[in-house]
Amino acid sequence: MSEQQKISKTDLSAEQVQEYLLASPDFFNQYPELLNDVQVLEPGGGVVSLTMRQLALLRDKNEKLQKQLEGLLAIARENDALFSRMQQLTTALIDARCVEEVFATLDDTLRECFGADFFAIRLIKTGDKDEFPISQVLWDENAPQIEDFKRVIESQAIKCGLPTQTQAEALFDEQADHVKSAALIPLKVAQQDGLLAIGSKNSERFHPTMGTLFLAHLGELVAKRLESLQGSQV
Repeated sequence: MSEQQKISKTDLSAEQVQEYLLASPDFFNQYPELLNDVQVLEPGGGVVSLTMRQLALLRDKNEKLQKQLEGLLAIARENDALFSRMQQLTTALIDARCVEEVFATLDDTLRECFGADFFAIRLIKTGDKDEFPISQVLWDENAPQIEDFKRVIESQAIKCGLPTQTQAEALFDEQADHVKSAALIPLKVAQQDGLLAIGSKNSERFHPTMGTLFLAHLGELVAKRLESLQGSQV
């Protein structure tokens, strides 16, 4: 008696059939005609052969893999563009001959290359660092605004998302109401703690789940350039 005859004369549960097929991976090689005879339901309610269902699953899998590949390629292109913009900014900051030129460079480059609408730098005064070429940059050690940024400064962790109204006002002054998202980047300029804040009118530009590697590099770059220039001007 053949395997097919044995199966037809035995009451089998679905689980037993499944176990048998898993234990006999060559079953459909022995009975290829069954591939077209076995019918399965489609998600939409239709009925197709097992072969057609397998082809549909393979097409669906290939489409998903293609989308994943396209996503990875898009990320790679975006990273290449970011790297190029960082090189451009690095060169411009190196060419800056004073703190004022650093600010002008950041204002131009962040708008043109990084999609920013606003930026601000704030540094906290210390005992031996109580002056700065641009006066509005400095906060007194006991300034009430510092409390709004204490967690970011102490953790030295970048924070992206919608700033609070008091945070936006402390950083962006009269433009605060236009800021829908921002990146708060901790700075350490010599012994001074501070922040580089980048604001956008786009609520999706800076969001909590975005990568911050380039923002971290940007913060380090700005801090080091300010540190190298500040001593000769203060």
